Amino acid sequence: MRRKTKIIQISGIRGLCFALFTFSCLAAGFVAFPAIVAMHIWNFAAEFIAMPIINFWQGLMLWTIVAITGFIINDRKKFLVAFKTPDKLTDQEVKSILEHAKMHSQGRFLNSMILKSGDMKPVEKVDKSEEKSEKEKENV
Repeated sequence: MRRKTKIIQISGIRGLCFALFTFSCLAAGFVAFPAIVAMHIWNFAAEFIAMPIINFWQGLMLWTIVAITGFIINDRKKFLVAFKTPDKLTDQEVKSILEHAKMHSQGRFLNSMILKSGDMKPVEKVDKSEEKSEKEKENV
């Protein structure tokens, strides 16, 4: 069992109403209000610039984009997105990668051709005891 586990107990109609009130306030404060603000800011800018106006749902998408972008940029512990140039590969490494990809694609092509032809018969498993008895009969 984890230490410092917090348990929330909801009892009765009063507890249910309190939980419903809490969740609705959280949704209004962190979802609906910022979406409405984003919608109004966009529509205000649309009056001066030739842009279309947006509704609440589009404001919600705009707010989601802003929130996720802010989360990705401000996360100092772990970098979810890193911008850097890849290390240069030598000619030998590039040739080896291309050769491996070519063999892989040829193998897929051959596998598909074999499966399409239908000439393959299922492999039957033979018991080793039967195989030994057949060899003994041949030796006698």
